[in-house]
Formats: sequence, C-alpha cells, structure tokens
Amino acid sequence: RPLRPGHTKSTRSHTRAHPHTQFIMINDEGKKVDLYIPRKCSATNRLITATDHASVQFNIGQINADGVYTGSSDTIALCGFIRAKGQSDNAVNRLCIERKIMQDV
Repeated sequence: RPLRPGHTKSTRSHTRAHPHTQFIMINDEGKKVDLYIPRKCSATNRLITATDHASVQFNIGQINADGVYTGSSDTIALCGFIRAKGQSDNAVNRLCIERKIMQDV
C-alpha cells in the first residue's frame, strides 16, 4: 500500500511479551528500581490506580510535647471507593487511633 504524503513507514517491530512475564528493573547495586510504584489505600489495602482521580493522600505531622513539629509525618492514602461510600472520616479516625496519633474518645 503506498504511503500518504507526509507519512513514513515505521521501522519499530511490534512484539508482545507473554502476559505472565514480569519486567523487573534492577540497578547496578542490585536494588529493584521501578518507574511507577502504585499506592495502596490505608483503610482498605486496595491498590490506588493511576485512573482513580477521587483518591487523596495527606500527611499528618508529628509534634512533640511542646506542640512543635518534629520533622516527621504519617502518610494516609484513601482510595476513591472509600470516599464515594462516605466512609473516609471514619477511616481516618480509625487509622489515627491505630497509629497513636489521636486518642480514642
């Protein structure tokens, strides 16, 4: 089939890997290095995919007895599923109590 003006023929070969093949990137030191590491929901342990636009992640800063920020923080990630069900407030409270960020009332 002739090429249209302005188009070139692709020299890239179209090969597909076996569906069960895993590609693992390893650096020179032998450590696993991935370009994308998916997050997990702190409340449900579901994977938060790149298309979950309703998900949120926030950090809660640690403070000392004087109320001064210590420089460390706890990260909480919530998937869109838990937010859509209206359970995010309960999930954050439960996670904060489990991590001893706040006391149970």
